[in-house]
Amino acid sequence: MRSLSGGFTQERQPPVPKSLLSLNSLTIEARDRLFALACFLPSVVFILGLIFYPFIYTLVLSFQRRQLFSREGTYVGLDNFASILGSEEFWTSLANGIVFSGGSIFLQLVLGVALALMLNQQFFGRNAFRGLLLFPYLVPSVVGIIAIRWMLNDLYGIVNYWLQALGLINEALPWLGHPHLAMASLISINTWMFYPFVMLCILARLQSIPSDLYEAATIDGAGPIAKFWYVTLPQLRGTIAVVVIVRTLWMFNKFDTVWLATQGGPFGSTQTLPVLAYIEAFNLYEIGRGAAIGVLMSFVLLIVFLIYQRMFLTIKTWQ
Repeated sequence: MRSLSGGFTQERQPPVPKSLLSLNSLTIEARDRLFALACFLPSVVFILGLIFYPFIYTLVLSFQRRQLFSREGTYVGLDNFASILGSEEFWTSLANGIVFSGGSIFLQLVLGVALALMLNQQFFGRNAFRGLLLFPYLVPSVVGIIAIRWMLNDLYGIVNYWLQALGLINEALPWLGHPHLAMASLISINTWMFYPFVMLCILARLQSIPSDLYEAATIDGAGPIAKFWYVTLPQLRGTIAVVVIVRTLWMFNKFDTVWLATQGGPFGSTQTLPVLAYIEAFNLYEIGRGAAIGVLMSFVLLIVFLIYQRMFLTIKTWQ
């Protein structure tokens, strides 16, 4: 820069912020960690807000008597919880949810493991067959359940038509309209829709089992059943435990399958806790009671998680 006297003077640089000086003093590893934290923090804040804010808001609503379209509620303490826990409908819905979840998980696990063992073998058309078995998991729940409702219709459903044509039944059965058949039908629908998830998890674990274990078992004279019992099953314990707890959380909270198929009927025989919470909040407009049911469901799932954690630690000790 030229001065007034014709000479040159050094251009004055702005002062460096202290924050940049402190960053420059960090090691490369510390800078990488700080950069990773800066990238990770916004998503963490978003997820925490997405999860914890609705839960806290639901918890606040559970202590109020509040109508759905009311802007303000009346604090009632534990009255909502006492009223719900004292009603027979809550315990019936809880029992239905346990039956629905337990039956669905058991059948999904049996079918998923069996199909995964089959797909782990080499045979012609395996890839095409694998894609075909994944089809139920790709169908949207609404589309699949509405189609199945038409198929199970007692007047013009194809299921009753073929069962009668084969001579297996004498008259059409109301699969979704009879208290003793509706729950079994729901469990069957749920099994068909979600067994591919179990199949994929088990198949992924099967393909990572070292072949040396099977070769050693063959040398020892083990047959197919012995190989499954003493080689395959011990290797699958951890995966099965994770699958069971994930499916338990999903099935216990399952709403769309039950609501689209039966809406909790007939006569409450398929009504689960998510359906009961929906009816209380959006049919009866008792948003406080619906929120209280949601909080109780969270405590039930917390107990399930603690049981799973203890079970998983035990399985890791076995392995």
